[in-house]
Amino acid sequence: MNREGLHLTLPRSKTRPQRGSLAGRTEAALVQACLDGQDAAWREVVDRYGRLVYSIPKRYGLSDADADDVFQAVFAILFRKLDQLREASRLTAWLVRTTHRECYRVGKKSGRYADLDRAIEHVTEPTQDDAEAWETRHLVRQALRQLGGRCEELLTALFLAPGKPSYEVIARQLGMKVGAIGPTRARCFQKMEKALLELGLPPEDHARSTGKAYQPPV
Repeated sequence: MNREGLHLTLPRSKTRPQRGSLAGRTEAALVQACLDGQDAAWREVVDRYGRLVYSIPKRYGLSDADADDVFQAVFAILFRKLDQLREASRLTAWLVRTTHRECYRVGKKSGRYADLDRAIEHVTEPTQDDAEAWETRHLVRQALRQLGGRCEELLTALFLAPGKPSYEVIARQLGMKVGAIGPTRARCFQKMEKALLELGLPPEDHARSTGKAYQPPV
C-alpha cells in the first residue's frame, strides 16, 4: 500500500459525526476529535501531516518504496498511540521524531544506505517555531486549494514555483498580460486573507502567511 492509500478506521465501538470544519483545528483538538471517534478527524490528520512525514525519508535519500514503508509505519504507530499522546499540542514534533526513527529502522533493514548513520547524527528535534511554521504552511496550501482557478495558479506560480520565474514567464504560462499580474495578485491576496481567517489562522499571522509561508514543505 502506498502513501495515498492509508485508510485506517478509528478503533471505537461507535463513531461520532463531524462537528464543524476540521481544517482550522489545533493539533490538540484534532487528536481529541480522533479519540472521540471522528473518522473525518483521522483523515484530516493524514492529509495535514502526510506531506511532512513523506518529505523526511526522501530528504535522507530513501527510495520511493522505502519512503512509502516509513509513511505507513509512522501513521500506524500514531494510530495505535493516539490515546497515549501526552502532548497533543506537539503532534508535529512527535511525528518528526517518529519519522526519523522509522527512517533509520527501514534504512538499516534494507542495507542500501551507507551514509544513514552519519545523517541521523545531525537530526535535531523541531522547535515550536518549526511546528507553527509547518501548520501555517499547511493552512496556506489548503487556502490555495479552496481559492482554485486563476488565484491558485497565479499565487502558486509567484511563490511556489522553483527559480522565481519573472512576470513575463508567468504571463506566458498562464496566458495573462504582464500588466494584469499585479492587480490580479492584489485581489487574490484579499481572497487568501479571508480564506485563511476562515481556516483559523490568526489575523496577526496573515502578513507572514502571504510571504514566508509560501514555501515548499519542510
